[in-house]
Parts: sequence; structure tokens; C-alpha cells
Amino acid sequence: MAGFYDFYDVAVVGGGHAGIEAALASARMGLKTLLITQTIDSIARMSCNPSIGGIAKGNIVREIDALGGEMGKLIDKSMIQFRMLNKSRGPAVQAPRSQADKILYSSLARQTVETTPNLYTLMDTVVDLLTTESDTPLPPAESSQSGEIPGEFTEKDILTKAAKSGKRQKLTALVTERGRLIPVRSVVLTTGTFLGGRIFIGEYDAPCGRVGEQAAFGLTQSLNRLGFTTGRLKTGTPPRILRHTIDFSNLEIQAGDDTIVPFSFEDEKVDRPQVPCHLVYTNAKTHEIIRENIGRSPLYSGKIHGIGPRYCPSIEDKVMRFAERERHQLFVEPESLATDEIYLNGLSSSLPEEVQDAFLRTLPGFENCHVARPGYAVEYDYVEPTQLFPSLETKRVAGLFNAGQINGTSGYEEAAGQGLVAGINAALYARAHKELCGDLCQAHSGMGQVPASAEPNAFAFKSHFTPEEIRHFAEISEKETHAVNELLENFQKEQGRSNFHTIPEWEPLILGRDEAYIGVLIDDLVTLGTKEPYRMFTARAEYRLKLRHDTADRRLSEKAFKVGIKTEAQFNATKLKYEQVEEATELLLKDSSAENPGFSPIVWEIAQEDAKYKYYIEKQDARVAKMHKMEHFHIPADFDYGKIPALSGESRQKLEAVRPLTLGQASRISGIRNSDIMLLMVYLK
Repeated sequence: MAGFYDFYDVAVVGGGHAGIEAALASARMGLKTLLITQTIDSIARMSCNPSIGGIAKGNIVREIDALGGEMGKLIDKSMIQFRMLNKSRGPAVQAPRSQADKILYSSLARQTVETTPNLYTLMDTVVDLLTTESDTPLPPAESSQSGEIPGEFTEKDILTKAAKSGKRQKLTALVTERGRLIPVRSVVLTTGTFLGGRIFIGEYDAPCGRVGEQAAFGLTQSLNRLGFTTGRLKTGTPPRILRHTIDFSNLEIQAGDDTIVPFSFEDEKVDRPQVPCHLVYTNAKTHEIIRENIGRSPLYSGKIHGIGPRYCPSIEDKVMRFAERERHQLFVEPESLATDEIYLNGLSSSLPEEVQDAFLRTLPGFENCHVARPGYAVEYDYVEPTQLFPSLETKRVAGLFNAGQINGTSGYEEAAGQGLVAGINAALYARAHKELCGDLCQAHSGMGQVPASAEPNAFAFKSHFTPEEIRHFAEISEKETHAVNELLENFQKEQGRSNFHTIPEWEPLILGRDEAYIGVLIDDLVTLGTKEPYRMFTARAEYRLKLRHDTADRRLSEKAFKVGIKTEAQFNATKLKYEQVEEATELLLKDSSAENPGFSPIVWEIAQEDAKYKYYIEKQDARVAKMHKMEHFHIPADFDYGKIPALSGESRQKLEAVRPLTLGQASRISGIRNSDIMLLMVYLK
């Protein structure tokens, strides 16, 4: 019976910004794709700031568009204010930012997902991943060093049979809370703040990923049983205020730009109503109320153990850490044209609701404000990202990819960029898997699948498990693993295939640090890991002159065409554009005061920047060329670092933990010295 017992090439878990990019990429590449989300109505919901773009983030959005993603198109159709940041500075640090109509944005995203061929949605919760052992050795010391990440947990007592094999595992199926057992070739986990999520408002806490929305439980325990190290991170959001209860005459207006630059390279113009934002400042009375009640903040009472984003602290953190500051700037931002709620950017808080009400009314213009939704903190599980390859595939489990906050990042743009890369690579892996292993088959009703709540002893997924329940979960998982693996292996044998335990060979899409901010982001994560929510800044990119937001299509369109996510017509249009840019640049290099002889404004503007920064770009290109020699110097996956006697014990541990694929990646591991790299190069030769 098709449907309930169906199978898919790629399954994406989570319908946030990472999830929709992963699912759309896979489907557009021709793979049968399933997007599983707990609430279809909240696809691509803006949980926090109702904006897209910003410093470095705007560059990521344009890179997503150049690679065939959707975020740029969605914000162009839903923006309600546009600003180009850093207009007075050089093009390498300029970036577009837009306020979004968050309700329209989510609605458009859902419509896109539901009308894309090859893409199907399912409202359910994934609670288990099933694997088999492969014939490929497991990379040595693939996880982080013990005790390095907040809330670290590694399951040692109840590892699965495949996890104990000493081989890489190969993904075979997933299991949902309602008892669906779905054979798959690859899975992308984009769980956001829902994985083990818990929200905090003063003394109140509840198992939620967002206020009023149930968190996801069971999957973290599954990941632990597969051998993954997980930790806990924290983020937060401000209260939402009803607009009509604010006196805007006391606020400073912040208008948008008259000229709107579309985020998508395929959009020539944006025709959307534009509305202003406003500025307001905290004061001594605000700070006094916060200090008097700081002991009631879960951040200071010890209830929260996860580490929050350093560059986006809560208002209580700002007041306590920067006691000398007399005021803090806040941005009053509309959430949508269809709602009266406004967002107070910079006022994230988890203090009790009555305290939030009190300090809000100390702000000018907010004396009579009404809070529709309180601010809160949310703590959630993440998978330490050095357990991933640069493709975002996990080292332990072939066919399993992670993207977004499960990798320790913060922000819609960072999540979407990872989701797009993970989705492309999951599709490339699935293509190779199909060629090697043939067709998948459906699970069937005789395999004993039942909802978790109907299991013996009324087993149910919840926020806390007893040791007995965890063992019971493991027993159920092993039975389901045996049943589905036996079915799939026998089915492949009937097709004349004997590759059930073989991991397919495939070539992933990996973006270099000189090619994209997304490449910098992923390389930082898988090489350095993170102990706090990671946020992208221009300062993290050493080749940012090459990573201007206006040239993302020049850098990435060919890659999108080669993997099959962009059409030949789209790629040829980009080629023609940059042939004209080169022609215009040559003209400007001969005469810097030359008038535009008839090129399009976009072509002429890019050419002017290229000509202006030609010398600096050439110097940077020379550094990139040197970097590439090291970057492409391959390190075997099973290289024995112990045979380098002059290598320090600390350096050896770090190299064995990360298992870098190249000398370039090895050189970026925190604490690895240049002398270590030279030693390594000698032994590799």
C-alpha cells in the first residue's frame, strides 16, 4: 500500500529555513523527497527577528540564490523595508538587509514547498534513525575531546549493533512517533531549537521548541546510541508588543532606502510597500528593575546550562556585563502588514513576565504598552559539528547530513546556507546510492510497526527518560532495525545486487573559503567546532574582497548548474552578464572617467568596483593561489599521526579528533602551529 509505507530518496527532518532549502534542492535535482515537520503551518516561520540579511548574512542570502536556493526570492516577495548597510564603506563589507512580512514569508515558503515537483510533506515527529554496519572503516577519533562542549553527552552503554561494529554506519530508514517506518537513502536533520527544546520565562519552564509548540524528543537519544556526542546551547527572543499601544511620537524614526536592490539575481526590481522602523533606548530605571530581579532570571539562577550567542546577548546580560553603559539601543521593527505585533530587536529576555512588563514601561513611548507574547530563552540539543565532513555528512553515518542549529549555528541565513549545501549533497549521495544499490522497497504492515505510545509498557517520548526507558527504547530500535534491514537487503538481492553494506562513492559539493561565506561558515564548524551559537561576520572571511554580495552569481552559478539545480538557460544568462562585466572593466581600466556606453546599470556598477579594486583583488588572488596548494594537499582518512614523533601530544589529539581532509583544513584547527603543518607536509610527501 503506497503512502503510509512509502520510501524516499531523501528525507528532510524539520521545516525551518534550513529544512526548506534542503528539501527544495533535493527535489529540484530530481530526487523523490520527503519533508517531515511537526507543524506544516509553521514552515519557514521566523521565530525571532523578522528580517533577512545584514552584515555577511546578506552575502549568504545572495549566495543561496546563486546556488539555486529560495531565500532571496522569498524575501524579495515579502519585504516591507530595505536597507543597504555600510554604504559609506567598501563593497566587501556592504550588505543588504530587509524587514520581512513574516506571515507572508512563511505563507510563500509553504506554497513553494507544496507546489514543487518530487517534494512531499508529512506532519509527524522523527524519533529514530536506523542504520546498518558498512564495509568501510570508521575514521579514528572522529568526535570531540571529552568534556569540551556545554551539556556534553555521549551514550556509551547502549550503542547500537552497527555503532559497535568499528565501521561507518549506513543509513537505511527512519521511524516517526506515530509508528511510520520509512526506508530512505539519505536524511538531512534540520531540527532548529526543537531537538530536546525547553523554554524558560522566569521560574516557568516547559518542553517547547517555541512558545506554545511542542519540542521533539527521542531523536537525541537515537543519535547518542549511534555514537554521536551532543551538547546544549541556548538562544532567546524578545517580547512582542501590540503596535497601537505604543506612542511613536517619542521614538526616533529609521526609514529604509529609496533604492531597493533585489536579493535574487533573477528579480529585476522589487515592488513592495515599505514601512519605517524606529529606535528607542533603555535608561537608568530600566536597568534598575532588571538588576533588582536578576536572581529570577534562569540565566543567573542556574536553570539554564546551555551557552547563548555572544554577539546577541539578552537584555539582562547587557545590563549586568556592561554596568557602565547608561543606555542600550533597541530597534522597533514591524512583524507584518497583517498583524499589530512589533518586535523589539535587542531586548531578548527570560525574566518573569511581570518583570518584563515593568521594565518595558520605562521605555519612552512604551508607558502603556501591551505585551502580546513574552520574551523567553530556549535551550536545545546540538551535535558537535567536528563530527561532520565539509559536505555536512556525518562521519559516523553515511547518508546522514546535519544543517542549521543542530550544528551549533545561529540565524536564518546561516541555517539556510547549510540546508542548501546539505540538501544538494544528500541528493548527490542518493543518486550514487541508487546507482549502486538499485531500488528501495516499501516497509509493510507485517513488520510490527506501532506508535510509540502503543509499545509495551506504554513507552512514550518525553523530555526526560529513565535508564530503564532508554534501554527499552534501544530494544525497540534494534527490533525495527533488524526488520527493515532484512527486508531491504533481501529486496536488493532479488534485483541481483549485493551492495547493501557498501557505502557508495560520490563527489560532494564543497565550497572553499575563497568561494563563499557559506564555505567559510561550514569550514569553521567542521574544523573548529563551536561551544556557543555561531554567527557569521565579514571578519571571519579572509578573502572577503572576492566575496562581495553583488558577485555571488559569478562565483557559484556554474556549481549550481553542474549539480543540476539550475538550468542551462540560467547559467548562460550569468555567463553573458559577466562577459559584459569584463568588457566594461577593460574600458574603465583604460579610462577611469569613461561614461557608460550602454551596459546595464548592474553590469556597469560591478565593472566599476572590479576596476577600482583590481590591484587589491590581484594581491588577494595570489594569496588564494598559495592557499589552494595547501588546501588541495590531501591527507588520507586513515593517516597515522602517531608516526610523527616531533608532533606534540596536544596537536596529535586535535588532528585525530577533527581528521582534516587537507593541509589547509589542518592549518585552521585552533592551536595547530605552522611547524606542525610543515612536519605533516614532510611526512605526507
